[in-house]
Amino acid sequence: MVNRRDIAAAATLVLAAAPALAQWVPSGPLAGVLVVQDCTQTAGDVAVSRLDPPTVYLCPTVVRLVRQKDPGAEHFYFVHEFGHIALQTSDEAAADCWAAGELANAPHGERYLRAAIEHFRRRPEQQSRRYGTPAERAERIRSCAEEARPPESRRP
Repeated sequence: MVNRRDIAAAATLVLAAAPALAQWVPSGPLAGVLVVQDCTQTAGDVAVSRLDPPTVYLCPTVVRLVRQKDPGAEHFYFVHEFGHIALQTSDEAAADCWAAGELANAPHGERYLRAAIEHFRRRPEQQSRRYGTPAERAERIRSCAEEARPPESRRP
């Protein structure tokens, strides 16, 4: 059984540095996804997810490091992992796009999108088979967020 206090504690870890703003939180079936703080499961990443059983693992140490350099970017990683579970896929581009769409329509989601885009734009240009370059990833997030916004709120 999922302990809602564990989910709240993990979300607090990821979001504690954010001002008292509303932000994306899992809802519907995703609200039941177990969130575990365990750096051994993330292998040095901010977060990873497993599909069976649906679980998001967070590394508090890496969350803090990302937050120190790019406050708010850690929240994108959190939402991204829920994208894998929502879509039932290991496709990183699809999870990025899903997360960007969720944040584009979340209260104050624009703040987290800007932080993630800048976070990836500032990273060294190392090619990854799973993500592309950081610049490509930043552009994918920007583009997916733009497509997810209602037409009246899109930028010219």
